[in-house]
Amino acid sequence: MLIDGLIDSLSTIEHAIRGLGRAEVLQLLQPGVSADRVRASLESIGLRSTEEIEAVYEWHDGIADTDAAVGQITLWPAFYFTSLEETVANYQAFVDDPRWTPGWLPMFANGGGDFYVVDLSAPGDAPVRHFRIDEEEHPVEFLSLTAMFATLEEAFRRGYFSVTAEGVFRKDYPAFGKLAAEMNPDVEWWQS
Repeated sequence: MLIDGLIDSLSTIEHAIRGLGRAEVLQLLQPGVSADRVRASLESIGLRSTEEIEAVYEWHDGIADTDAAVGQITLWPAFYFTSLEETVANYQAFVDDPRWTPGWLPMFANGGGDFYVVDLSAPGDAPVRHFRIDEEEHPVEFLSLTAMFATLEEAFRRGYFSVTAEGVFRKDYPAFGKLAAEMNPDVEWWQS
């Protein structure tokens, strides 16, 4: 089952984060919420839910509200997982922005206005786009949350994410790009 693979990836990523000595991030992850709550929250802003979105929020309800620096709360370098409440608030803040497409659910943020969004703007598939606030194009980077987390899981396995002696969480961008192209052959962004 597709969702089982996503749940396995989330578990492996959590273990890898702990292995990198980033236990404080895991302590800030809130307990998960029910699929019913996810559906009700998304319905309140006129969006549909998906099994993948529900599975991710059942795993954890994002990072607890914190004053910690973004670098201290990221699940992978540069991006943290927003709580369902923050996700809804971010959607409401951006939905009327001309750079935004209604239906983009911003689940992962960098604290500077960039997001990984689940594109719910059309029926059916729910690809993951990278919204860059200063760019005009916001490409699909993954065909699903499952594909995104499988790629992140493999990046952790291969050591493409690391923590420096100073405690900075780093990403080997060239190696990650090659891995993403390998694992997501149908995504134009990684193939160009």
